[in-house]
Amino acid sequence: MTDLILVTGAAATDAGAAASIVDVIKEWAKVDSTWQFILVIFGVFAQTLFFGRWIVQLVATEKRGESHMPELFWWMSLAGATMLFTYFLLRGEPVGMLGQSVGWAVYMRNLYHVRKKQQHRAGRSSQ
Repeated sequence: MTDLILVTGAAATDAGAAASIVDVIKEWAKVDSTWQFILVIFGVFAQTLFFGRWIVQLVATEKRGESHMPELFWWMSLAGATMLFTYFLLRGEPVGMLGQSVGWAVYMRNLYHVRKKQQHRAGRSSQ
């Protein structure tokens, strides 16, 4: 494996010795095409969304002073799992596909309960 030197701006005088940030990421992610690079960026975004749901949950819990899963948590779970499933499908990774697919039923069921509770509250408040 060759050593990669990351340089920016005016310091990049020897194009042969320097690698762009894209090249560094491609090497790190073990991809060799633009399509694969875009796919890795998509996967990182998907994972960030999927992880971000825990930040949403933490903020909601701290705000209430008790454990709480807001509706946004379940939407982010569903969107993140769908994106990650797509990423794993396009990368041909069946273990990741399986891992993300089983959560959908849980996320959908929780969204169903959230909506049901909202409709129940709306029905009570209009009486």
